[in-house]
Amino acid sequence: MSAKELVEVDSIKRLKARYFRFLDGQDWASLRTVFTTAVFCDMANTQIAGADEWITWSRSRIEGAKTVHHGHMPEIDLLSPTEATGIWAMFDYIELPQPDRPRRMGYGHYHDTYHKSSEAGWLISSMKLVRIRVDQFAPRS
Repeated sequence: MSAKELVEVDSIKRLKARYFRFLDGQDWASLRTVFTTAVFCDMANTQIAGADEWITWSRSRIEGAKTVHHGHMPEIDLLSPTEATGIWAMFDYIELPQPDRPRRMGYGHYHDTYHKSSEAGWLISSMKLVRIRVDQFAPRS
């Protein structure tokens, strides 16, 4: 890889890091900035088209929850100066605010596509979450 390509790959890694941080921080306005307007998301068999729709869906599912999302071992391929793909091993922990709801830890992979614009830089243009395993734990007491 050339030095320029390494810089582009690093920019995509930083983009995905912001995604995880904004999601766990429930910073919905900042989270919106990591997506193209027409992003398409397939989140373990729930399909959402559009960045605003994805934010609304995510917020309805985890607002007030304690969450931890990690992405590891990215495999990023630059397809052109403005298009790239990435696969990330993932782990998440979700503890919903309702004390009677089970806690869960999940494992799997994100399959992303990215688009680079001259105004915003790299953005997530599609995201598919493929879960390998989900462990549920008793509600907190």
